[in-house]
Amino acid sequence: MADYIKQIRAKVGHTPLIMAGTIGILTDAAGRVLLQQRSDFSGEWGLISGTIEYGETPAQTMVREFKEETNLTVEVVSLLGVNGNLNLTYPNGDVAQWLCPVFRVKQSGGELNGDNDETEDLQFFEPNAAPHLFNRQHQEALAHFIAGETGYFD
Repeated sequence: MADYIKQIRAKVGHTPLIMAGTIGILTDAAGRVLLQQRSDFSGEWGLISGTIEYGETPAQTMVREFKEETNLTVEVVSLLGVNGNLNLTYPNGDVAQWLCPVFRVKQSGGELNGDNDETEDLQFFEPNAAPHLFNRQHQEALAHFIAGETGYFD
């Protein structure tokens, strides 16, 4: 069901909601992590992520979000952990607490292209030299990845 969250927001406004999303970590052959410079947070960087749409599984969401935001086709390889400790206020005033599985993904097709409404830029970074990420949830997901930790829940 497309635009599920927009329909809910039309009814509840900026009221805090518990939201479900996904976060993905994709590396290139050199082990660098793909980051997205986001348009909704004025050029801040983050991992590829997005909201689970009604009727989707988390893995399906991850595949869809990568296609929409990067033009890459990916396969979910593994579940790295689950993060649910982020309360986020968006620039438009919406408030949400996010529960997100964090997935390791691998590219299976497509060419990197950030020409979409959600992306200002896409770049691969050395994990330890990544720019500041726009929220604590993405920062923690990257820190767990760098430490080689799996099965975590925050």
